[in-house]
This record gives sequence, C-alpha cells and structure tokens, in this order.
Amino acid sequence: MKYLFYLFVGLLFPLLSLAHVGSSGVVFEGVAGKYPVQVFVQPPDVIPGTAKVFVLVGMGRVEHISLKPIYFSAGDEGSPQADPALPVGSEPGQFEGSVWFMETGSASVQVTIEGSLGKGIVVVPIVAISTATRQMPAVTGWVLVGLGALLVGLMTTIFGASLSDSLLMPGQSDTKTSRRRRVTGSVLGATFCFGILFIGNNWWKARADQYRDFLYKPYRANSSVTTQAGQPVLTLRIDSTSQHRRSLSYLVPDHGKLMHLFLVRQGSMDAFAHLHPNRVDSLTFQAALPDLPAGKYLLYADMVRYQGFSYTVTDTLDIPALPRSTSKTLVADPEDTYAVTSSVTTQQPLLGDRAITVCGKPGVRTKLQDGSTIVWEAQPNQTFQTGKVYSLNFSILTPEGKPAVLQPYLGMMGHAAVFKNDGQVYIHLHPTGTFSNASQQILENRIAETERKAPNPSSPQVFRDSVDQVLAKLATLPEAARDAALMPGMKHEGHTNHLSIPYAFPQSGAYRIWVQVKRDNRVLTGVFDAKVL
Repeated sequence: MKYLFYLFVGLLFPLLSLAHVGSSGVVFEGVAGKYPVQVFVQPPDVIPGTAKVFVLVGMGRVEHISLKPIYFSAGDEGSPQADPALPVGSEPGQFEGSVWFMETGSASVQVTIEGSLGKGIVVVPIVAISTATRQMPAVTGWVLVGLGALLVGLMTTIFGASLSDSLLMPGQSDTKTSRRRRVTGSVLGATFCFGILFIGNNWWKARADQYRDFLYKPYRANSSVTTQAGQPVLTLRIDSTSQHRRSLSYLVPDHGKLMHLFLVRQGSMDAFAHLHPNRVDSLTFQAALPDLPAGKYLLYADMVRYQGFSYTVTDTLDIPALPRSTSKTLVADPEDTYAVTSSVTTQQPLLGDRAITVCGKPGVRTKLQDGSTIVWEAQPNQTFQTGKVYSLNFSILTPEGKPAVLQPYLGMMGHAAVFKNDGQVYIHLHPTGTFSNASQQILENRIAETERKAPNPSSPQVFRDSVDQVLAKLATLPEAARDAALMPGMKHEGHTNHLSIPYAFPQSGAYRIWVQVKRDNRVLTGVFDAKVL
C-alpha cells in the first residue's frame, strides 16, 4: 500500500514539477533549517555524469556543506557518500560542488548545511536523464587509432617471435623454418588482435545502442479542437507508441490536477491559457476551450508520475475561428484561465475586439483585469544574463494603490509561465523555485525510509481509479477546505502583495512572462517582456 502513500503526498503537495522545455537548471529558494538558502543545480545531460551545484547561504556562519545524490529507486540507504561543497573564492556564503549521477531516474540532491545556526537539510529534486550524445573529438580518435595500430603491431611481433626467435638456441642463425614460424605466429597474432577488435567493436556498439535506448524520448501527442453540442473542446491524445514502458496510468496530481496545459499563440505570443484537462482514459485528456482568438498555438502539457518524474508534452494546436459558445456540455475546470495581450511583433494585428491585458515593463505599474496593478520590481529596460539566477519580484496593488491581499491559487501564492518567443523555452515557476514541490516531498519521504527497494504501485487500473476517486472528492470540497488539503504545512503568512520567483534564463533572446495571482476570488494574469543577453 505504499504507493497510496506516494499518491497521497502527490495530492497534498501542489507543484509543478521540473516539467519544462529548454530549461534544465533547477533552482530552489527557501530555508534549510534556520539558513535562508538558494540552491542552483545544473544536472548533467548525459548519464553517468556530474551535476554542478551552487549554494548561496544568506545568514549564519557556515562550517561545512555536503551534497548527496539520492535516487527514488535506491533511497538514502542505497546512495553513495556525500561530497563536500567548497567556498567560492572570497564571496561570503557562496559554495560550489559537484555530484555524480550514475543511473537514470527520479533523483535529488540532498544539501546539508552545518554551522552556527545548527544543521539544516534541503532536498532538491531533479530528473536524471540522458538528453544528449557525445562525439569523440577527432584528435582523440586519431590518437587512439595510432595507439591501437601500435598495439596490434607489437602483439603481432610478439606472437611471431614467440614461435620463432624464442625457440632458437643462443648464437643460432635464423633458418627457413624459423622464418616460416615467424610468419605463422604473426598471422596468428594478427588474427587474435583483429578478433579482439571485432568483439570489442560489437560490445561498444551494444553499449551505444543501450545508451540510445535509454536516451530520453519525449511523449508525442496529437491535439485537436472539436465542437460538441456547440461547445469547442480541446482533446489531447498521447501517442501510445511514444510511451516506452512509461505507463500513464501512474500519473499523480499536482496542485490537485492531473495535467497543467498551457497554450500560447505562436509567433505573436499574444494569447495565453492555463487549463486543466480531465482524463478520459489513460491516454486521452479533454478540456473546455476558452474563448481564444483563432490561430496556431504552442501547447505544453505537464504531468508527474508517482515516483516524482515529471514530463512536458509538446504539440501545436490549430484553433479555428469559432462563434462564442454558450453550451456547457463539458464543464470547464474552475481554475482554468486565459488572457490576451498585445503582440510581440508589429506585423501582427492587435486583437481590437477583445479586452486586452496590457503588457507591462519592469518598474512600471500595469493594470490588471480587476483594476488593480502589478509592478515588476526591476530597472526599466533591464536586460538579463543567461545562466544567472534572478529573483523575479512582483508587487500587486489595489485600484486604490494599497498593497493587495493575495489568495492561494492552486496552492501557491503565485505562478509564472515563461516562454521564449521562438517556443524553444517553456517553464512553469513558483516562489519556491523551478522544481516540483510534490516531487520534493515524495523524495523526502522516500529518503526517510530505511528500505533500499522502492515501493511498487499495484495494477494500473487500481492506481488510476484511486487517483480519480481522490480527485473527485477534492472537487466536491469548498475552496478553503480544498486549499487546506492541497497545502498542509505551506506557510503563506509572510506573503502579502509581494511575489518573488527565482529563475535562471537558459538562452539569450526575447521572452514573455505570464504571472498569475489570485485576489478577491479572481485569478489575475499579468504579462511582461524580458530581454536576455
């Protein structure tokens, strides 16, 4: 029954996991014991490989920091010893280290801080997967070819000499028989060497095939819009041939939802939706389509499996021009939201017949849908650097200019979806960072266990039915009770109108950031552009 425990954890701890596209770094921002800490993990793109870990401690005298890789499959008992993180130059509070990941799977980096404020531990979940292949440098290849030829020559000579010169008596001259034996020995030696090379080549190819087999292969999906009783419905169907032994019956919810699906209009980036489709069967999901303008959309759908492994399914979706629907055959999820704003390109016409959300700029108050305003607390025309962790700070003010009181939205005080304008980067962020809170809690509880073998869930049908029953129960709860169930232990007392979200832009280019908060029982969406050098 342990799988039910992980299911329970997944339900109670809302998140959006490491689900992302083009943004592999994982940022944690919070506390470890009494230490305010920010951790940035850059996982390897090949397994086995090393993850680079950067730790910034904001308070206290640090005496020692250790880093430990822990897999869900092995738990703490089956994990290697921790490695130290060392101070970075003379920078106070900054440490750097690396940890090896030898296998693929759901994993974490356990950061332990010891110092004047006692001991603090934080677990940062990551997904250890190979996403790249390495080519041997040409110089290295030619050096190895040369060394191999030398070894073959030496072995051939040794074999030939062993059957000829080694049998001659001291002072005895070379004979016709010894020369024949030398040739025979050399042929045998060469045959032996080439036999070894043949076996080694086959072994190498088998290992390469095995690596390619375990190379991460994203799910493929087909999405479409149909009309059911006059109501436009979005259907997302996962291609079963892309599952690769990953059963979708073992999905767990995050934020109380099995799937978080984002749409952004391709090219103009001026229309955005955050939807939560219902599961029709293990491969098919449906959602009532909001009143989005026609066009081609980029689709990103985030899912999490029971062991904390998160995925993002990508596709494109053509939305035709549809009359505004009044049918409610398929009831929309109450947490579904959408917004439209101005285009990122001057060639795209403005959506003049719609209520437009003004795209904001750093340092400038921008009006939201209810008349309140949001401010990105950054310098006007600020640019950002790739690979550097920034705290994206936002403040929300009432229409009267007073600090607004924010409510939890899907268990968090705020969400942000970041898109690079060419669609190559997508990520869903929260104030805690870029990882899945559910994954973190699942791994923390797995670490607390003493068994090396991970628990296995029961049959797919039983697991899927259990999840659906709990989701149905959650849907019947009043909002306050549901929020309480979704975020036990989550403390929001320190939040008022301020939202701080850590993120490191992975690539240079133009980005659009959609920020979502909740106030007076209404989800508000702000939008900002950022330039990354």
